[in-house]
Amino acid sequence: MFAPRAGQWEIDLVLGQNQFFNNEAFLSTTLLPNSYGEAIGSTIGISDADDQQFLITDLTQTINIGFLNTNAMTNMIGLQARYFITNHLDLNFMGAYNVNLQPGKDFVEGSVFGLANSNTNTVVFDPEGTTYDVGDIFAQKAILASVQNAAMGQIGMNYYFTVPNERINPYIGIYGQAKWARINSYYPYTGQVVTTDVINEGDYGDYQPISLYRDGGRAGQMLGFGGGIAFGVQYSLMEGLVLGLEFSPVLYQYTLLHLQINSQSPFYACNHNVSVFKYPQVKIGFRF
Repeated sequence: MFAPRAGQWEIDLVLGQNQFFNNEAFLSTTLLPNSYGEAIGSTIGISDADDQQFLITDLTQTINIGFLNTNAMTNMIGLQARYFITNHLDLNFMGAYNVNLQPGKDFVEGSVFGLANSNTNTVVFDPEGTTYDVGDIFAQKAILASVQNAAMGQIGMNYYFTVPNERINPYIGIYGQAKWARINSYYPYTGQVVTTDVINEGDYGDYQPISLYRDGGRAGQMLGFGGGIAFGVQYSLMEGLVLGLEFSPVLYQYTLLHLQINSQSPFYACNHNVSVFKYPQVKIGFRF
């Protein structure tokens, strides 16, 4: 009465480490190329060599492209569904998706009235170096428009062994996994200017909006493909309610990193990750 039977479904609440690439809060700092002249990829690795401006020593050090994220064990991965093809074989799948939309905001210029004589509590933001003092109308900063996406999917198959204790159901299986993380950004009006040699009313050093020269869009994404072996054991607390523990003896992932600035050549980098006896998961399942 406790062993799985052909035709049954099982829905597991999975507790373990986050399956997404990295953490959404860091995608904007690790995947977006700098648009001010640094080499593309400057923010994704830390070099211990003298040629730090040109060399990336470890992709995994900053962007967490390992098989799983390094978040706390108490994170909930989500729900996993299993369908028992036979009394000993199940087909299981799991997926998750997250999107974050941040609308852009244009820079708003301030007004300087010169009512205050001191420079205390001064905010400096105007591109020409004007300071905003007490009594002035402060400028408002621009906000970068961005769209962040993160998704993962997993499919696998497990074989369940028969043991004398019918409440205990050990199993071994294989699974494949795919992950994707992407961020697109678009510059609003930022109030920034650049100096030029254009003659304007007899003077050199005229200012022009930076938008005339800067590419408006940037993007970065990571794609991960891998698979591994799963080993676990379930204990039936009662008929239809099971508690399980699962870990992966061996798992492998290939990751492709792609950074892009509009109108410029793409930047590609890849990484191979192999883990052994890591990332245990606790599962609470309902079988019906």
